Amino acid sequence: MLLGDEINDNHHSHAFHYFHDVSKQFEKAIDENRKYFEADKAIDLGAGGGSFSRLLSKYVKKLYCVDVSDEAIEAMKESLAGIENIEILKVKEDSLPFDNSSIDLVFAANSFHDLPNNYEKEISRVLKSGGKFVDIDWKREHTMFGPPLGIRLSEAEVITKLELCSLKAIKTLDLSTHYMLVFSKA
Repeated sequence: MLLGDEINDNHHSHAFHYFHDVSKQFEKAIDENRKYFEADKAIDLGAGGGSFSRLLSKYVKKLYCVDVSDEAIEAMKESLAGIENIEILKVKEDSLPFDNSSIDLVFAANSFHDLPNNYEKEISRVLKSGGKFVDIDWKREHTMFGPPLGIRLSEAEVITKLELCSLKAIKTLDLSTHYMLVFSKA
């Protein structure tokens, strides 16, 4: 084995353990706060490969897993096959294909920082009065993994953006390298 291989193996091992630990922390936070996730109709926004969708499907009657990426849609079709309350939808980058005030919960994990400017208005538009938006995202601080620091949003930035759209922050939770913010629509 070459030295570079050993370093690479150690890096992958560290990354695996890091993401495994973070995933367990997310699962625990969601389960302990399940009252915010229980819904008739929910959206997993920027669902990616569907890892959070599988978890969310336990708490909702109907879950729309949406993404703009063809690769993500294909990955979800494979990873979420057989889960009856899930519908996978490819969406446009600037809008959601749902009626006004028709959704009980919108969830975004590690994706809100990637959404187009003013997308919070679209989230607010589809949420029912009393509906919840839950954002789990990277803290705006240096970490070994994750998106570049320059595109991350601080908790305060997210709260300010959403409160301008009639979404009030009702819970914040520290998840080590991430935060979880829960909002309720007025």
